[in-house]
Amino acid sequence: MIQDTTTDYARRVQKVREVVAERDLDGLLILGPANRRYVSGYTAADGAIGESAGMVLVTSDRAALIVNPLYTDLATAEAAHSDADIEVVELRGRSKKLLPEKLIQWGVRRLGFERDFTLYSFYEDLKKNIEDGGELAPVKGIVEEMRIRKSETELETMRRAGKIADDAYGRVTAALRPGMTERQVARALEEAMEELGAEGASFPTIVAAGANAARPHHEPGNTPINTGDPVVIDMGARYEGYCSDMTRSFCLGRADERYREIYGLVLRAHDASKEFVRAGVSCKDTDAVARDLLKEAGYEQEFSHSLGHGVGMDVHEAPSLHKESEDTLEAGMVVSIEPGLYLSGWGGVRIEDTVVVTADGFESLNHAAKGPVL
Repeated sequence: MIQDTTTDYARRVQKVREVVAERDLDGLLILGPANRRYVSGYTAADGAIGESAGMVLVTSDRAALIVNPLYTDLATAEAAHSDADIEVVELRGRSKKLLPEKLIQWGVRRLGFERDFTLYSFYEDLKKNIEDGGELAPVKGIVEEMRIRKSETELETMRRAGKIADDAYGRVTAALRPGMTERQVARALEEAMEELGAEGASFPTIVAAGANAARPHHEPGNTPINTGDPVVIDMGARYEGYCSDMTRSFCLGRADERYREIYGLVLRAHDASKEFVRAGVSCKDTDAVARDLLKEAGYEQEFSHSLGHGVGMDVHEAPSLHKESEDTLEAGMVVSIEPGLYLSGWGGVRIEDTVVVTADGFESLNHAAKGPVL
């Protein structure tokens, strides 16, 4: 059992209640794992598709963590730790009518449910068994909107997640030698993060060597890392439910002039766009700082993804920093800044820090060394 340091669940539940009332709902069923944990502190992970670890129901007078018997003990312990009045409701048995019966008992007639996290089969069963006159209303972004701006307690947790990634990167790269494979390095990074206190990795660690570095989401394999090869390492630690996200690129031992040129361009784009960050600027304009610089250098097509994204309880969340984004940066948001260039058959360079948006600038959550040669 892992307990979060964030303890303002009562405030979060109350905020959900306010939105539920504004939308003329009797309750909201929260099924997204990160949203569920954000509102209740419940840490259990879902299994395979269709194997939910539970759901949270918030009504005007009730906050219930609804689980099957496999999770009752954990749910009870974590609900007791929360500062919100969250009751644990156990649904014992496999009847598809159990949840509708509870909703009827609690007077929930118009139920909102998270459309992005609800299986159609679950919706279909609920709709079939809900009492005549009951209504299911798909909703989007209620809890996600609450999560965009982080509290100081959340930021402190994310600073710790960032430091774990920094320290793991330093530890493993100090021992990196020619001939080690991508998979060996990725495994070493994930083990180091856990040894340093992480729950685990924020996402499967990317280690891409040689021509593989031209693939932004490369899966580590048995490719050896040789002297002079371009290498991209994209990694992050999950700490008390919150993620970090960081990318470093380098050549092992030596770098030729072409690599140094590409690396320098990406670093300039990274630094310029990061310096542009502050509350009130648009995400689209922030993306354009890096994109325009790389375009002017003749590499418009080689920057093939957005500049960045929000980071929090999910490693990818709102806001989005891309060329068509309608989002605006606000103080308390946490976003990645990660321009990259990818040249098929040669390799690539991506440099990423996660930063906190402040009223007049930013605070970086990553401090691992940068440089074209390791």
